[in-house]
Amino acid sequence: MLLAVGVIFGIHYWRESAKFVTTDNAYVAANQAEITAQVSGQVTAVHVRDQQHVKQGDPLFDIDPRNFQLAFDRAKAELAQRRAEAANAEALHRRNEALMASGFLSKQGADTSRAAMASADAAVMVADAAVKAAELDLQRAHVVAPTEGIVANMTLRPGNTVQPGVPLFVVISDQEYWVDANFKETELEDVRVGQKVDIHSDVYPDHPFHGTVESLSGGSGAAFSVLPPQNATGNWVKVTQRVPVRIRVEDPDPQHPLRVGTTATVKVHKEG
Repeated sequence: MLLAVGVIFGIHYWRESAKFVTTDNAYVAANQAEITAQVSGQVTAVHVRDQQHVKQGDPLFDIDPRNFQLAFDRAKAELAQRRAEAANAEALHRRNEALMASGFLSKQGADTSRAAMASADAAVMVADAAVKAAELDLQRAHVVAPTEGIVANMTLRPGNTVQPGVPLFVVISDQEYWVDANFKETELEDVRVGQKVDIHSDVYPDHPFHGTVESLSGGSGAAFSVLPPQNATGNWVKVTQRVPVRIRVEDPDPQHPLRVGTTATVKVHKEG
């Protein structure tokens, strides 16, 4: 009886290995947009919660805008003043040009007013740039989702103070998923870009996904580790290495949302 079971299992394994390359050393991944503030200040409102689905452009949180509004208003007032000065400088130069043409003003006097007009125009440009910068800071006090996806690792609360560039939480894009499958180097001969793949997520064992081999890494996982192995020693032992293979998920299902970092089993069709 045991022998018969062993023979049946052996035949099944041989048939499977002839058609597929399989590994359960595989992990779900997706693009993750790291959310940071671009201006500093105190958070006045948080519009999302952890694990909430958001669309691109949905509000995430607000930073106290009052200082940015004041800076914007001051910049606009400065621009209005500089524009008035430029208009006066232009009018004065036109008068001086007329006086010079009539012989009542020297060329030097007209040149002086021309330089003053150019300086006033340059000041308008500087003030206009300051208005745009202040307006941008004011807009950045209202933070929106850069992509559609799931909010994760959310701990931000109203009253928190944020600084530019400091990671706060992430939005995991649900527009594209892939699986990083780590195949043994001895199995790579039968793995090629474009082959079809059956994907079985351990989260949804009864709901198969389908994918395509997208790329094969240029080296083993160990080769890109922080401390790659140093094999030029006398006690070296040969260990079969694993090479990452990226498999694009072709049919993500909103009813069965994939979770980043969860495990899966993949079967690559050798036939393509």
